[in-house]
Order: sequence, then C-alpha cells, then structure tokens
Amino acid sequence: MLSHTGISDPFVLCSLSNSSDLIGIEAHKDTCNAVLSFRSRGVSIYKIDDQKPLQSWSLRRGRQFTCPVVFNRQTEELCAVVNKQVVYVWHQDEIDIQNGRKITVQQPIFQVLSIPGQEPVVVYSNGRAESLSNITEKPQQLIGEDEDIIYCSGNSIADRTYVTTVLRHKVHNTVHVGLQCLCKSASDYSRTKLNTDSGPLLVCCTLCQGSELKLVTLWSDGSLCSMDLMSAFPLKTHRVVQHVQIISHNIAIAPVGGAHIAILGTKFQTTDGNENVGIGIWDMKFGTLQAWRPVAEDYQPQLYCIDKYIFLPCGKTLHAFGYEHQQSSLVAVLGRCATASQETSQSPVIKETWDTDRIPKADILDQKLSKLFNAVTESKKTPTLESFSSAFDELMNALHDQDPLLTASSDHMQQLTNRCCSEKRFWPREQLMLLIKRGILSTSLCNSLFTAAVAHQDLVLLHCCFLNISDIPEKCLVWCLQLYLRLQEEDFEDVSTVLRQQLENGNTAQEFRNSWKTHFINQILNCSYNDVFLLECLRIMQFEQVLVFLRFLLDGLSLRAATEDTHKPTLKQQQPSLLQFVDWTSLLIDAHFTQLVLSPDAREMLVELHQIVETQVQFYVELVSLEGILTQLKQKCALPQKQCVGLYSIETLHVY
Repeated sequence: MLSHTGISDPFVLCSLSNSSDLIGIEAHKDTCNAVLSFRSRGVSIYKIDDQKPLQSWSLRRGRQFTCPVVFNRQTEELCAVVNKQVVYVWHQDEIDIQNGRKITVQQPIFQVLSIPGQEPVVVYSNGRAESLSNITEKPQQLIGEDEDIIYCSGNSIADRTYVTTVLRHKVHNTVHVGLQCLCKSASDYSRTKLNTDSGPLLVCCTLCQGSELKLVTLWSDGSLCSMDLMSAFPLKTHRVVQHVQIISHNIAIAPVGGAHIAILGTKFQTTDGNENVGIGIWDMKFGTLQAWRPVAEDYQPQLYCIDKYIFLPCGKTLHAFGYEHQQSSLVAVLGRCATASQETSQSPVIKETWDTDRIPKADILDQKLSKLFNAVTESKKTPTLESFSSAFDELMNALHDQDPLLTASSDHMQQLTNRCCSEKRFWPREQLMLLIKRGILSTSLCNSLFTAAVAHQDLVLLHCCFLNISDIPEKCLVWCLQLYLRLQEEDFEDVSTVLRQQLENGNTAQEFRNSWKTHFINQILNCSYNDVFLLECLRIMQFEQVLVFLRFLLDGLSLRAATEDTHKPTLKQQQPSLLQFVDWTSLLIDAHFTQLVLSPDAREMLVELHQIVETQVQFYVELVSLEGILTQLKQKCALPQKQCVGLYSIETLHVY
C-alpha cells in the first residue's frame, strides 16, 4: 500500500548471485517488463508485476557484457556490447545471441543508449557518439587522452538526438560537460567547464521535459545543482537548487520523470531523533523533497527507475519500489517544507490537535495494521499456534477491504509469509491456505512457500497452491514432481478425505478419483511454464525418478492418443492433453538424453515411445490423404449457390 510519501513498500523482483554482477536495468517494449543485464551471467527479461523471468540469454565463457543491454522498440531487437569492442544485435525471439548480427570496432565502447522514438546510440570511450546504423570502426576523437567519461545519457528533442557526456580530468580532477547533437549529415559538439566550490562531483543525471534538457549534479558538500543544457554554452549557469544531507559513500541518483529525481543515500531525521538512510524523490523545479523511504543497510549504490518502479540491489536480492509523484507545480508543493525533519515515511504529518475524532481514519487504520502485522511476524508475541491463529484472524478481518494486489506486494506480507514458512514450533497450514485463496500472496514468495510445503509433505497445501496460483515458477513445479514421484499411492489416501468432496463437485474424471497420485501429477502437467527454464530445472531430478516419470508420460501418451484430441484443455479441465504429454516428454528426454540412451533400463521405454510416435505419424499421414478426398467430395456435393440473374441470361446445362 502506497504511503503518504508516494513510495511503496519494496518487494523482491529476483535474487542476485553477486550484487556487483548487475550492471544495468533498462525498459522493455512493455512497461510491465524490465531488461536486467549481468556482467557474466547474461541478460534476462523479467515481468515486474509477477516477479517472473520471461526470457534469458547467456554468454560463452570468457565473455562479459561491459554495459547495460538496451531494447530497440522500433525493431524489437536487443543490443549489447561484449568485451567493450563487439556489438551484438539480435531479435528477442532468438534463442542464442550468436544468431544475431555482430559488429566489431577498434575503439572501446563506453555505453549504448536507448532513446524513445530513436534507434540506439553508441558512445565510445573517446567521447564520440554515433547511431547504431552509422557505427564506424575508427570514430573521431572528441576528448583529450587525459579525460575519462563518468556519465552519459541520450534524449530526443524535436526529432533530434542529443547525447550528454560528463568528463573528468585524470590529473586536475576538473569536470566538463559536453553536448553532441546527432544530425543526418554531421554532428555538432560543444563543451563547457563546471565551476563550483562544492568539492568533488559525486553523481549526476539529466532531466528532459519538452524542449528543456537539464543536467543535475550532486556534490560532496550536499549541493544539488542544475544546469540548462539547451541554452548557449557561454551563457550556461550552474545554479544550486538545494542542499541535501547525504552520507559520504554509496550515493546514487536517477531521473524520475521530467522534473523529479531519486537520490539514494540521503539522511533523514525522524520524529524520534534517529537518522536513517534511504531514497528521496526531489522536485527539481521548486527544490522540495516530495517523498522519502528508508532502505536496508546492505544496499548497493545502484539506482534504476523504469515506468513507476525504482530498483535497488540489497545484498543478494533486487528490491523494487513502486512510486508516484504529482506534477511539478506550485500547488503541489504548497504546504511542504524542504527540510526532511517535517516529513517521515513512518508517521504521517498531520495538524496538531487534541481531538481524537479529527484524526484521519486512514492514519488510524495504518497504525492498527502495523501493530497487527508486528504481532504475527514476531515470534515472541505469538509463540504458540493458538495465539498466532487469533492474531492472524484479526489481521485478516482488518485487511478485508484492502486491495489484494497492493497487500501482496507489501514488505509486511513478505515477513508474514517467511514467518509461516520458517516456523519450527508449529505448522500454520490453515493460515497459509487462507493467504493463497484470498490472493494476497506474492508470486515472488513461491520459492519459500513450496520449499516449506515440500519439506512438510503437505499435499493439501500443495493442492491449494495449484488451484489458486497461476504462475508457479518452474523450479517449484519440479520440486513438487519429485515429491509426488517419491511418495507411494498409500500416502495420497491420507488426503483423499479432505479433497474428495472438493474434486467431486467439479468436472473430474473417474480415473483421477481412483488414483490420487495421478491427479496430483496431472496438476503439474496442466501448469504454464517456460521451456528454457523448465529444461534446466528437470536436470536436477534423479535418474530413478526420471524413469518413473517417463513411464507415467508414456502411459498418458498411449491413453490420450486413442481417446483425446490435440487441443489444450481449459483451466477447468483436469486431464492434460496429448500435446501437453508430448511437450513434457520432449523436455524430459532433452534434459537426460545421454543417460536415457546409455541406460539399459530405459531402452524398453524408448522403443515403446518410438512405436507410439510412429503410430501417430502414420495416423496423421492417412488424415492428410483423406483431407484431399473430402475436399473433392465437398466441392461436388455442395448445394448450388443462389445467383442473381438479370432480365436476360444464357445458361449452359451439362447432362451426364
């Protein structure tokens, strides 16, 4: 739920093997997706709302991405730089990066910029910027050999592309800003020096709104400055907008819209006198702090903003914050104070009053929810199942009127789910099932939920998960599959009394009532998945389980080939289709191809699979030949169509 500050509680987008391996997050063609670039791990496209990976590409050993991978919305292609001198361009439907185009240059590339409405721009380490279609092997030198680029950005104004570069002298430590306009015929370049007594430059970014292009800089003494880049360079002024209380390290900055910026590493003094470090959103037009929220202590100085989300790596997880801000206007900032002492993300700012009836009801509700969440998340307050159930029921009643999507994405709900899954003294099955059925459990928590459910062998809870969670990660599917294959048919009879009435109320086939193990496995086969990720997860299965699962799939293929069509079933159907059995069989064989070929135990099943496939091929060949006969019969036996005949016509009748 968004707080009064405009920054929501964070949720985990994905896990990070190494926080320093993340080099950038760029926008995708869909605003709900993000392109994550890792130095050695590769590039992945994540769906932000569901925290689920959609596509992924990897590099060969010895190669690394040296700048963030960008997405070209015009051609739906991705552009990446490998080892600073090799540019790869490939379509998002390609499985392998090597299938795309490859361009090699001699000058090292600093970064590739993604500009809305324009093609990507390549910025070399010598300061020259070129569009991707006009890339050259030896670009012209624009900066001195004793200067380094510390920041660059690209913007489109009036159908023209402008590239801003910030340079730092290696010896004198002076800072210059350069602006290059890319035209069809040539490029214009100009630069100026940033004169300031505020100490060394920490971070910078650009803001573009309409025809205005501004450079925002943050200096070591806390001075937040702004410069208009579209005015003539001799007339440029570097004015101080505000003084920000910052820490001496781990600072990051990112643009948020056309008039706001997000600053990571700002100090904030709460009403109790404590100083916290967090993210602040500043209005650069009026120099006011619009929003602020504390962050975890193990955060990394990397900040990315896409659409309505702010991304921040903390430890080995990537956190996403939803945010909102009003349009920059005098009305929006009236009543706000630029000092941080009058705003906190913990307690709302209200007028002083001794009348409790005049306190906003929303504030009272937030305080009540916070106390209830603390009661169920802290094991000392609810050490037994009885006390936990009582506090949990009271919390659910308070959340009855709340938005389930906002509740699921809150940090409190993540702490509650982690408490339920990691509790050693009791197993809160009923509470977890209620969270799942009400849809207030985020998909990002599926790993911990399924890990705990599989560890407890809770088949009832797993059955509830498959009925109510739509996008289950592939790793969790394989975990459940391993559990079902390991259990005997007698183990499923214990849950038959709990689930029998529920299943008999629906349209369930008689064979599933006779074999509960078959029913649970078919639930997995009916789930949606990504072929690439499922193939990797199937490789963790033991070979004995692979043989058992392959026998199950062969029996299903034999049954569906004779009794069912090839169309995929609807969500209400329980039986997997023939195509679903074929897809799972293909993935299982691909995951354990070598072992299946060399193992004598699998030879008989492979021969049986070959016979099933051969029979189906012959059947479809006969159908194709029958199609031609039916087409001719349809043409000859078709009813004559009514034709519009004029006042005078001649018709020829053939009598056989």
